[in-house]
Amino acid sequence: MRLHGLLLTLALAGAPGLVLAQDTPPDARLHFSGTSVGLLLGYSQGQGSLSFQGREYPFTVSGFKVATLGITRVDALGQAYRLREVADFAGRYVIADGGFTLVQGGGSTVLRNEHGVTLYLQNVQQGVDLSLGGGSLSIVLSEPAETAAAAPAPAPVPAAAP
Repeated sequence: MRLHGLLLTLALAGAPGLVLAQDTPPDARLHFSGTSVGLLLGYSQGQGSLSFQGREYPFTVSGFKVATLGITRVDALGQAYRLREVADFAGRYVIADGGFTLVQGGGSTVLRNEHGVTLYLQNVQQGVDLSLGGGSLSIVLSEPAETAAAAPAPAPVPAAAP
């Protein structure tokens, strides 16, 4: 018992800057929906929105998985941590998970990209899926669609005199 306490004390002393991300409020919130299809190799795609510093940023999601079989629809909600600039949200996130969905299932996933941004996702899946491997997920920020009211109308061209 004393050995366990000593090991815990040494581990905590060796990591003074260790703070769990979920101990602080999230830097941003996100939601997305998509579909996933797989037959040994799987492909996923979808779209969503990031709420960061009072603004909404649309994004697309695409990715691949290995050792998967099935077709599912995924709806996810999540929080982003260590997000300092909106550009850091885009990137490739690594997935290492497994699971089985029959009709409806769900779970949670933690992802991290090359900029250090960490996503904590809660998802609901509908369909049939068996996944035994990992893969990656790419997020690309989309340009917000311009509305007709926001775009200035073209100036009228004066008619040429004969």
